[in-house]
Amino acid sequence: MLTRRGLLVAAIGGVLVGAAGCSRRDPTVTGRPSAVPSVTTAAAVVDPAPYASLAAGLAAAVRGGAAGADRLGSFRDRAATAFDSQATVLAAGATGSAPGGSLSDAAGSAAARFLAAPARGVIAARLASAGAYAAAVGSLAGATAPRTPVDAASADTISALGDAEAMTALLEQLHAAVFATEAAVAQLSGEDAQWAKALLTGHLATRDGLAAELGRRSVRVPVAAVAYDIGRPTDTTSAVALLARVEAAVLPDACHLVRAATGETVRTLGASALEDATVAVARAGGALPVWPGWA
Repeated sequence: MLTRRGLLVAAIGGVLVGAAGCSRRDPTVTGRPSAVPSVTTAAAVVDPAPYASLAAGLAAAVRGGAAGADRLGSFRDRAATAFDSQATVLAAGATGSAPGGSLSDAAGSAAARFLAAPARGVIAARLASAGAYAAAVGSLAGATAPRTPVDAASADTISALGDAEAMTALLEQLHAAVFATEAAVAQLSGEDAQWAKALLTGHLATRDGLAAELGRRSVRVPVAAVAYDIGRPTDTTSAVALLARVEAAVLPDACHLVRAATGETVRTLGASALEDATVAVARAGGALPVWPGWA
């Protein structure tokens, strides 16, 4: 299953065409409105050790041949190494036992726990990123003939933004992502159509949630352009390549929102977008970093 629905593109390139005929190089916001101060909730104290054990357990499941692990193909060793790396960053020396059942179910369960962690700040971004990665591995393990993601670098730090600024940036990216996904779905069938349609549903829900939250704060809500010059896909190959490129552009803004969130509703919106985009990148065989969104 592609997404976990909770509370509720710089890499795209080309030209953004607005209703008034304006254009700029890409849908990434460069001049953003000043953030309106929001009520800050106290940061939840979250012990990362249990989450580190979750990651270590997933590494053991992948290496131990849990049902579905063989579907990862050449990505299998990389996934195990990535889970080990995540465990070490979260809590050095952490160990974990391989959970029972299929890898798809185990990774999905772990992802839900990571993504629901009520943390704030940097640790929130770490846990949501680890959860998104686990969701991606679980989705690949449950696919009939999954594509193999390619390597991508992760940054060691993530910049801090105001949460209204981060919401605006993510909403801009999601406008472009929705446009691209609608174009891609028309060229897909079978499992590809299923995960792409689930991606679209998830992005629409997150987009609505962000717009509602910005409106509640009386912050300008950016509207979608009439069209985005993304290059129209004409077949499965070009549609999947488009999704890989567009969703990779969503990752940083989604993770920045998780990092910036001062309340659980906003954090959940960012985490949902991060999960949806990470799974889509993996299913499309795109560039999947160990820490999605840390760029």
